[in-house]
Amino acid sequence: EFVRELGADQVIDYNATDFRKVVSNVDAVFETVGGDVAMQSFAVLKPGGRAAFIASGAQAPKPDRADVTSLRPAVSRDRPALERIAELHRIGVVRVPPVRLFGLADAVEAVQISKARHLKGKLVFKVR
Repeated sequence: EFVRELGADQVIDYNATDFRKVVSNVDAVFETVGGDVAMQSFAVLKPGGRAAFIASGAQAPKPDRADVTSLRPAVSRDRPALERIAELHRIGVVRVPPVRLFGLADAVEAVQISKARHLKGKLVFKVR
């Protein structure tokens, strides 16, 4: 439901469904999970398709096929972009995801929540 609220027309829980069986022939993949899911993402691209990875380390994964492109976009922050995002939030176009705040004493719980990969929003640690 959370992903639908963000604007998705179709939602697939990759933990419950092999997305390669229900998705195919797409122009692009924006992959944010990493690991096996990253490598499996190439299978759903049509020839000439592109996959962008932001959770697979410093380099884009090497595709297992020659007819697709693997990209690792630069993630950077600059004041004009952040001001634009803040404006989009102010007018209701962009929503801030829920934030769960943890003390360092609760780090084990936070890691378990993260590993379950069903977190809605962000985990933040209070250091001081």
